[in-house]
Amino acid sequence: MIALVDANNFYASCEGFYNVKYRGKPLVVLSNNDGCVVARSQEAKKLGIQMSEPKFKIIHFVKSHGLIICSGNFQLYGELSNRMKSIINRYCDQTENYSVDENFLFLDGYSDIENKMLEMRDKIFRGLDLPTSIGIAPTKTLAKVANKIVKKYSEDLGHVYTIDSQDKIEKALKWLPIGDVWGIGRKYEQRFLNHGIKKAIDFVHLPDQFLKKEMGIFGIRMKNELLGNKQYDISFKEPNKQIATTRTFDIATDDYQFIEERIVTFSSECSKKLRRQNSCCRHVTVYLATNFFRPDLPQRSSSFTITLPNPYNSSIEISKYAKIALNKIYIKGFEYKKAGVILNTFVPESERIISLYDTDLFPKHKLVMDAVDSINNKFGVPKVKLAGMNLEKTWIMKQEYLTTNDYLILKA
Repeated sequence: MIALVDANNFYASCEGFYNVKYRGKPLVVLSNNDGCVVARSQEAKKLGIQMSEPKFKIIHFVKSHGLIICSGNFQLYGELSNRMKSIINRYCDQTENYSVDENFLFLDGYSDIENKMLEMRDKIFRGLDLPTSIGIAPTKTLAKVANKIVKKYSEDLGHVYTIDSQDKIEKALKWLPIGDVWGIGRKYEQRFLNHGIKKAIDFVHLPDQFLKKEMGIFGIRMKNELLGNKQYDISFKEPNKQIATTRTFDIATDDYQFIEERIVTFSSECSKKLRRQNSCCRHVTVYLATNFFRPDLPQRSSSFTITLPNPYNSSIEISKYAKIALNKIYIKGFEYKKAGVILNTFVPESERIISLYDTDLFPKHKLVMDAVDSINNKFGVPKVKLAGMNLEKTWIMKQEYLTTNDYLILKA
């Protein structure tokens, strides 16, 4: 059996985790630059607020219904997503991270599945205040269907629903609109509606020859999945072979202090991702580029790669060498618009081979980094930062309603 764990109204629920006063209130989360609605609490949905609605169309709800508007704090959401996945991994050895708020679990061989999933759901809710819905079925596509059903009828079904019989499959397919089948986009939806195919049950009764003509082999696989015949296994993500963090500055600058702070911040972000996959890197690359859309200004693009004396995943060490690389390529007088840090040549943390001629700081730094990650994971946002990182915003995005953060400074 396969389970799909889906966090309900994820971005809005994350805001409730960080601000208790937001819980149970109508709340929306806005896209980058506060453009339009990308998430709604259940209470906001009841007000009739739609996804992708521009901010100016909903602002009147603030006074009339106490609507809370939040700028998208995607760093916070990513941290809470990782914490949710950490809890999920305690209950299942084989999982697939499908999206920031969805995870597939491969449960063949497990017993008492529903009770285990209820226990896991309770753990996620008590630890992170994230409500989840869980659909269980023989295939990924049916697990998606089961998840839709339990979300729609949570008051009657609770928060976990299993499709485990032919009767349940048939009942679910009769209920599911063709446009809600996983993998059916608007293009295919309209095409099938034109053929009178309105429900998933109509789809599975179509001849294979017709499906292959309309959708290729993908259509036949979808049909088999809906009938309970597994076509797709869990996809296990391989560790990244390269980790990069890059940004385009809001304003081009030749301010070395500003650029150095950005490089330290990017190094810290890359290092955190590296530790998350239990790897260390041997090479750190830093690059700078001017704005090539301004041919009237002097142009320059340059990068420099440093080979570390020993493999590291410490933010302290990686940022130190990144600053050395930056110093190699920075030339004053150029207005830099973009910068980035790239880590590569990875080795597993447990298989580090160290140089006999250099001091290995990894054991000491690992204790520090473990403590930093533990604190930051606990609060869901980075509370402890390197001293070289500016605590103020150094690149500008319109976020009038951003959740505030407090920080501790780490000097090493």
